[in-house]
Amino acid sequence: MPTAGAAAPLAGTITSCSSNWSCDFVFNTTTGPGWANGTSTGYLNPGTLTLKLPGEANTSTGLTYSTYIQSLTGTYTYWTVGNFIGADVNTGTVVYGTTNSNYTITCHGHSGRGGGCTYTYTTDNGTIVVTRTLAEMTSLTLSCSPTTINSGKTSCTATVLNLWSSSNTPTGKLHISSTMVGKFSNNGTCTLSSAGTCAFTWTPSANGCGSSTLSAAYGGTRYFYKSSDALTIVVNVNC
Repeated sequence: MPTAGAAAPLAGTITSCSSNWSCDFVFNTTTGPGWANGTSTGYLNPGTLTLKLPGEANTSTGLTYSTYIQSLTGTYTYWTVGNFIGADVNTGTVVYGTTNSNYTITCHGHSGRGGGCTYTYTTDNGTIVVTRTLAEMTSLTLSCSPTTINSGKTSCTATVLNLWSSSNTPTGKLHISSTMVGKFSNNGTCTLSSAGTCAFTWTPSANGCGSSTLSAAYGGTRYFYKSSDALTIVVNVNC
């Protein structure tokens, strides 16, 4: 992830975990307190992180969150690492970071004869680190016509939108690639227009047959975050 224009990382500590996949964190700084909750649905499954940074008025919700969990010692002590990224609702700029926590699960009331457990979670230690950028979130959409090439070429347009402010159009460069040999009219690189678009054509080789994935990647700038998109083109030139 790019860190150009990023503020110094903000660190917090864990307060408690209520399940294998849900933990709370707190920030204490000179600008005031803050908090976060990361909740996933399972191993490497997508979840959400809710975040209220010190000094900010509103809570940011729905940040993309995924976790990795493994046994640390024994059966009931675990180490969990989470990664998150999303937009700060107060500024529209991207924040990202990691959570890192250890906790112990204790079984109470197990009879040894098929009886169930009541579990408690004891937090051993844990941290959260948040990096705040100056870059606003973007999305990239790639469209081409035709999507099936029997001869000739396909004409494509890549459009990068600012998801925070539609009046602040992203700038910078796009890099285009294909999984099949072919030729790009822009040699695979273009600079976004004032409308945030880039138009180009792709011509498959004379021996082309099968599917080719065209990928467009916006690398971002100091003030606009990276994004990407891809689509499949069916090539019947030499089938």
